[in-house]
Amino acid sequence: MMHVDLLLLSRDLTPPRPDVWEGNQAQRGVLLCVYRLTGTPRPGDLNRWETIARARNQGRTLGASPWVMCLDDDVVLEPDCLAQLVEGLQRRPEFAALAADSAGEMSRIWEHWDYPTHVGMAAVMFRRQRLAELTFRWEDDKCECLCCCEDLRAASQGIGYHPGALAWHRPLPAARSGSQGPDPDRQNDRSPQSPAAARRGPRPGRILAAFDRRDQHRFRTQFLPTLRDSGNHEPVWAFAYGLFPSELARLEAQPGATVMPVPHDGVCPALRRLRDFQRVVAAWPEETPVAYWDAGDILFQGPLEPLWHLVDAHPDVLLITAEPKSYPENPVIRIWADWVIDPSARDRAFEIMSTNVFLNSGFAAGTASALLSYLRAGDHLLNSPALLGVDHWGDQVALNLYCHSNPGCWKTIDRGWNYSLAGREPEEFQVALDGRAKRLDDGPVHVLHGNDRSLRWLELSPWKRPAPHAAPSPHVPG
Repeated sequence: MMHVDLLLLSRDLTPPRPDVWEGNQAQRGVLLCVYRLTGTPRPGDLNRWETIARARNQGRTLGASPWVMCLDDDVVLEPDCLAQLVEGLQRRPEFAALAADSAGEMSRIWEHWDYPTHVGMAAVMFRRQRLAELTFRWEDDKCECLCCCEDLRAASQGIGYHPGALAWHRPLPAARSGSQGPDPDRQNDRSPQSPAAARRGPRPGRILAAFDRRDQHRFRTQFLPTLRDSGNHEPVWAFAYGLFPSELARLEAQPGATVMPVPHDGVCPALRRLRDFQRVVAAWPEETPVAYWDAGDILFQGPLEPLWHLVDAHPDVLLITAEPKSYPENPVIRIWADWVIDPSARDRAFEIMSTNVFLNSGFAAGTASALLSYLRAGDHLLNSPALLGVDHWGDQVALNLYCHSNPGCWKTIDRGWNYSLAGREPEEFQVALDGRAKRLDDGPVHVLHGNDRSLRWLELSPWKRPAPHAAPSPHVPG
């Protein structure tokens, strides 16, 4: 059993928050000795960095364990976080410190886990010997975290993030008071532990869709009607590529739809949406619940409020669903990887997609902040050597590389939120003549995804979708 000294940095010596304390006490594989540090500002402090650096320097001498964990008082640790950090340092003798990415900095896909530009001090494990040699400081344009990184690297010592160590920044609304604490830059009101958040329920959601002339009719006659018939009144932003004026006029007549006309440049909407969705998502409040689905092969079957509850409970991660099959049962993974032009990038893409659960890019949900992080990173990937050459629907590759390169920034949810039929065995589901699907494992089908033309027969069917019906009772998947 490994001994770890934990330096908990707080604004004062009031009792620690229950969720933070429970996260500390739940650590497996380590024995903790907790020391409290106070980052209380003094009248002569020039800024919050001076306050924090002084507190960290005072705490460096506390304890005797060879491992020292610096933790802010609004960070919740996963049960294996500290054991993962110690194990990572044991394997990497050239590293002075490894951190858990509690603030989601590694969602910037261009950063390297071992050598990111900045390593936050909110949840970082040091070797005691290296910590004893270090003096926390700040400069006019550099926080104490960045100065620490630069000082260690100047001494030929590594500091980075450990992808397997998970921790979550969970500030409370009271942190907005303006007092100087561990890191006011990250304060927000998105903590699922917040009593106020529990009382207010989920915020109203918003929906995105992108399609060209091929799918505009299905969007208007299937996507929107089934969304509304299922009792959902969320506003929809429809990015319409290359539509005729008459087609745009019909779309604009749909209640609750904001049409975003875009000239068609021959690029598949699934690729264009990663960049174009950013135009509206970046302007929305960070905590806004947002989801998108493929537009031409989607049938809604139930209320979306349970999905917004999931987003509210996981505000910092992207919510997605897995494909029915992964590699080697899903041979198209090899084809998608072969589109990549650069040989080494092609090998890396195939390795990632063939050794992890394969994720479907036809749906994603999250707060505006979490979704925007993916949209920016995915668009960057598609326009970099990592994925140069991918063709139609290549965002499937971008989503898988983004997620599996950034553990902790995503979470799979029940397949019923994007129940893909392509690749699924016939004995897993039934589809009635009106297009309504049922899972034979008794799980919910909130949204039916008839990908790979699996529902095109509906367009020839004489049966119509039923009239608006009473929405079934909400069901939040486990």
